[in-house]
Amino acid sequence: MEFPTIDFGWVGNGNLIGMMAVLHVMINHAVAIGGSVLMVSIEYAAFKRGNERLEAYARWLSKWILIITTTTGAMTGVGIWFTTTVILPNAIGSLLRIFHWAWFTEWLVFVSEVVLLLTYFYTWDRWKGEKKKLHLRTGLALCIMSWFTMVIITGILAAQINPGDWVETLSFWSAFLNTTWVPSTLFRTFAAITLGVAVLTPLNRWFVKDSLDRHIVLKLYGKWLVVSVPLMLASGWWYLKTLPAQAQTLVVWASGMSDFTFAFINVLGLLLMFVLGVMLMDGRTKYPVVLTVFTAAFSLLLITEFEIVRENIRKPYVIYNYMYANGVLKTDVERFRKDGALAQAKLSPVREVTEANKLQAGEELFRMQCIACHSIDGPRRSRVMTERAKGWSEEALAAFIPQMHNIRPVMPPFAGTDEEVKALAAYIHKMVSERNGAE
Repeated sequence: MEFPTIDFGWVGNGNLIGMMAVLHVMINHAVAIGGSVLMVSIEYAAFKRGNERLEAYARWLSKWILIITTTTGAMTGVGIWFTTTVILPNAIGSLLRIFHWAWFTEWLVFVSEVVLLLTYFYTWDRWKGEKKKLHLRTGLALCIMSWFTMVIITGILAAQINPGDWVETLSFWSAFLNTTWVPSTLFRTFAAITLGVAVLTPLNRWFVKDSLDRHIVLKLYGKWLVVSVPLMLASGWWYLKTLPAQAQTLVVWASGMSDFTFAFINVLGLLLMFVLGVMLMDGRTKYPVVLTVFTAAFSLLLITEFEIVRENIRKPYVIYNYMYANGVLKTDVERFRKDGALAQAKLSPVREVTEANKLQAGEELFRMQCIACHSIDGPRRSRVMTERAKGWSEEALAAFIPQMHNIRPVMPPFAGTDEEVKALAAYIHKMVSERNGAE
């Protein structure tokens, strides 16, 4: 209510945040964490065997990890800050106040990670012979710092869905040391290694020419995969059990799949990934291309699914039991219903509803309380008004809006007066009718 509202139109505000977040997580998990762990593991294997070809492969990996993490990874990280700050300024403001020192610490850790990555890459030629162990220790420190960045961010993300008793105590530690933090961190850790293996395994066909070298690398990948997949499954189950009761019931719904499809795809996918790990451990240098491509695609889709589910199961909140997904505080709803939402909106040109400004007021209310998740039209058909409100009369919309949180528990309650309800209904009805070609 204290910030301007920005509507990204057809793309959808929620979609924009989701796309940016998923892309960043893919890069962070698969490359910065999983890729770094595998890169250093390969260098260690090369060091133990005195294998210069394997060392050259690890060096080649370090170049691309450096390029990807400091370009696309960094830009998508900034992109998350930009999109969330513009679209959900109240939520980001609250998270910054709650986790000020956690964000600051994460920034220091991230800077350390970048310094270590640059040091690791530019000392391949300098730290040889007796100094080789120093290079390996630098790689190990890089892996730890990459992981520690995720540990801190995961604590903040986990607090959004399960902030413990922070709402009562307002204690940083109550929020950060929430019950979902540890299982969520473990799940992401093993998912990152699995992602790294899945993405790098197909590359071996083109970039590891010697069959003996390929045997060593694939066996190494297999060991990581056989360990990571079961632990990812176990920590994922633990994470599920630490979620609030309502959030647990929304997991399958949030994926957009039926119960059977959700179970079948995830169980089959994880099973095939484990099978690939066993095959790689066997030391085979030839393996089904379809299986490796499937594993790479499935692992990327798995982390995408996890991010989508994680975002959706905390609905109707953005910070559980504190702030709704549209940025309205839970404690402010009754006040807005009495005094009006528009009266609290400092930057709105409309402060109260009249017959003359009814549609303009409705548009302001839609921007204030709806566009965080919904748009009038767009690619995500389950969230656009042209589909959700198609065929609805203005009166039906006005009757539904005050009760929508009871009918659909994932929706926040509308925080506004009866006149504002009617204005919002009038605006949605007009826009949907125009877009759908109705009179």
